[in-house]
Amino acid sequence: MLEEANQYFVTHLDKETWEAADELTKTALLTTAEAEISSLPLRAAIDPERKNKAIFEQAIFRLKHGEKRENLQAQGVKSISINGGAAEVYAPLMFGVPLAPRAKMFLVGQFQLGAIV
Repeated sequence: MLEEANQYFVTHLDKETWEAADELTKTALLTTAEAEISSLPLRAAIDPERKNKAIFEQAIFRLKHGEKRENLQAQGVKSISINGGAAEVYAPLMFGVPLAPRAKMFLVGQFQLGAIV
């Protein structure tokens, strides 16, 4: 899967971020992303190309953002604000996983009936 991911990121906006990571980190990111995507209530007959793209997007999301927001949400933080400045509001984690926005895009229509997205 690493070769496929490397090929995917050749023309991706986050190409430099992906290429800056070492192979061990990339493999760990892909393993984690695959486990997260596979844990979702997806249809049995999901389009494999869309699933792989969702995995790659989840991996780059993890690389760029780490677990900072996820850790805050796990501790029950619902929002953060800076006086007179920016604010963030956290929605409950869908299926317990912070899902990358672009991964969601590739998974539209791939969830089992009855899954809430």
